[in-house]
Amino acid sequence: MKAAIPKLERRIGELKAVDIAAIQGGEPFLKAMEDKIDDTLVELFGKDTVEYRRFEVWSLNTSPLIMGYEPPISEVREGYRRGIDQAISKLQTIIELFKEKLQDLGETPEGRAVRAFEELDIHPEIERAVGRLFHDGHYANAVEDACKVLDHLVKMRSGRYELSGTELMQTVFSPKAPVLRFSELRTETDRSEQQGMMFLYAGAMLALRNPRAHDLIQDDPEKALEYIGFLSLLAKSLDRAIKG
Repeated sequence: MKAAIPKLERRIGELKAVDIAAIQGGEPFLKAMEDKIDDTLVELFGKDTVEYRRFEVWSLNTSPLIMGYEPPISEVREGYRRGIDQAISKLQTIIELFKEKLQDLGETPEGRAVRAFEELDIHPEIERAVGRLFHDGHYANAVEDACKVLDHLVKMRSGRYELSGTELMQTVFSPKAPVLRFSELRTETDRSEQQGMMFLYAGAMLALRNPRAHDLIQDDPEKALEYIGFLSLLAKSLDRAIKG
């Protein structure tokens, strides 16, 4: 099914490229196009199957054939227009059915991402806020809301409700006077870790939240999954942070 989708899309592209206004009737390329569509359907479903008969394209010309009657060219072109539209609709339906089946099998990026999301141990507050959004394909919204949850959790743990975003993170996790710390800060290694974590939290606000809050961002499912996993990691790290 996965390999068939590009071929079906090529057939649709060829049909859409037909110049209806230039048709004079019975052009060889139209018959060749019918044969290519039929070959594709036979390859996908077999010749004598229910699926083949359901999607079979008998002819691209749907104008009525009447013995002794020569239809005007306008009628012929209208017949081809209807036939091409019908053929495109049938092929598009096959693609949609194949994509749905592949998603159910976890073979599309969306399907793989949903399955991976369900297998990940996402922080419960983030999962509660963005799980439905992610499953419904609203990836940028899911990432933005995960950032909002992280921001809110930091406010709750630190008590600094007057701050938000990058300023909040730089204040709360400052290695010089942290409100929340990840170690006793007794060694240079401890202080380096604190500063690094501050950069991670602040960077999440700058790189992930701010662009999606101010612009229309389109995230693909796998990238969104990685972002949400990263934000979940920060939320879990926050749970072990020490106040004071």
